[in-house]
Amino acid sequence: MTRTIPAARRLGLGAALAASAVLGVGLLSACSAGQITQTDNQVAAVPGISAQSKDGLIALREGVVAYSDGYKAGSVVPIEVRLFNNARQSVKLTSVTAGSAGSVVLVGEASAAPAITSAPPPPPSVSASGSKSASSSPSASKSPTPPPPPAPVGSSKISVEIPVGGFVALSQGTKTYLAVEKLTGEALPAGTALADVTFTFTYADGTTTTINLPELPMTVPASPLPKPSPVVGHEEE
Repeated sequence: MTRTIPAARRLGLGAALAASAVLGVGLLSACSAGQITQTDNQVAAVPGISAQSKDGLIALREGVVAYSDGYKAGSVVPIEVRLFNNARQSVKLTSVTAGSAGSVVLVGEASAAPAITSAPPPPPSVSASGSKSASSSPSASKSPTPPPPPAPVGSSKISVEIPVGGFVALSQGTKTYLAVEKLTGEALPAGTALADVTFTFTYADGTTTTINLPELPMTVPASPLPKPSPVVGHEEE
């Protein structure tokens, strides 16, 4: 014999089940909100290298060698970097070395060499009788003016001030950057790194600190390199 449940009791049981379901969803939502997901600790990939000074007050970020399909010996190698000052006094970047790769200079508007102009030729000499000397005659041979010496790539005296709580960006985009003036030794192929790079900083009180990088990697190209077209051979019938 089947037992019939009264309508009022069925309504009460349904309400209890609905309340339990709502409570369960609320508990699950609270648990998931308190969890630390994997993406919370992930940092977006940034090209370049990051490092701290020995005293922890100067931060170097996104340090790279500007991309090229290869630097030959004797060529200029641009270096790009961002420098942050977390000290309580101003600091200047005063020196950069790159091991045996060559001397590092500061390239930019602040380090531009003055224009070299040649001195005007002396006026022709005039004798007591009023006639010009033979040296000013059209037939007289003139010594060629030597070409001006090549302008330096940049200034070997590096002095870049980093304000308190601020930063400076040295890159080709800002038109002020660092560069190995003349790469010595072996060439630097694409995808390789510049070895043994040291940045020296001088605080306002005269003390110094350094950042030593075993290597400074070359960045990737701004846009992907074109893929070679596939070669399709024709089959002989």
